[in-house]
Amino acid sequence: MTTCDLRDDAVGHAFSALEPDEDRVLEAHLPHCESCRRAHDEALDVVAALGAAVPPVEPPAGLRQRILDAARAEPGTVVRPPAPDPAPEAPSVEVPAPRPRRRLLTAVGGLVAAVVLGVGLIVAQGVLPTQSTPADDPVTALSARADRVVDDAHSRDPAARTTVLRSETGTPAAVLVDPGDATAPVRLVALDLPATGNARDYVVWATGMPGNAPEAVAVMDPDDGMTRPLAAPEGPATPDRPGPRGWAVSIEPTGPVPARPSTVVAIGLVAS
Repeated sequence: MTTCDLRDDAVGHAFSALEPDEDRVLEAHLPHCESCRRAHDEALDVVAALGAAVPPVEPPAGLRQRILDAARAEPGTVVRPPAPDPAPEAPSVEVPAPRPRRRLLTAVGGLVAAVVLGVGLIVAQGVLPTQSTPADDPVTALSARADRVVDDAHSRDPAARTTVLRSETGTPAAVLVDPGDATAPVRLVALDLPATGNARDYVVWATGMPGNAPEAVAVMDPDDGMTRPLAAPEGPATPDRPGPRGWAVSIEPTGPVPARPSTVVAIGLVAS
């Protein structure tokens, strides 16, 4: 089956992550491309699920007044006389810089239907653009490491499904390896996950499951890097019990895993 070149933009449109001219091109394209419409509709399901994933948190009472009081307490700035106008310079011709290319999450066939984000993880940043970077840039290095993990996993298990999980800035944070053997547990390979702090672990969540509720499937102790399953696998995905459409990693206190993730630090979509 052919894949339309604008399917990534269809996802970005649903997350409001496109430039205005890209929005116009995509909106004109959607009526004529069933593949992009399907990807766009699935992404809209993600956006809708995100709004209900975490209960709203009201700001503390009196917060607005404390902010205003703090602002009034700041010393006033000294108004300085304006500097004399500089001597006119010869006009110069500026060459406009090329607009950075957009890099979207590549898995758009089966989108995650419910990814629960923490307070600090912005919905629109789930599919962030990044600028082209030099080869020695840390972001490029992380992408190369993620590619090596994916290649190694496929060389060991050609049937394995790998998902690159990204941070709120769009950079690779971890790789989730789902073995081809449905009875084998998933494995999390950390790349650039934030520190957990004391007495905290990484928890792996399967998203896009029936009911749109995330399910905790494994815990990784940051001290040894081992991924430990929370429950026995239930067998391969079937039409009546589809597999996850996405994965997420959160940081939780060591001990019983909560019903829902609290601080999500990385998310990713399963490639179709």
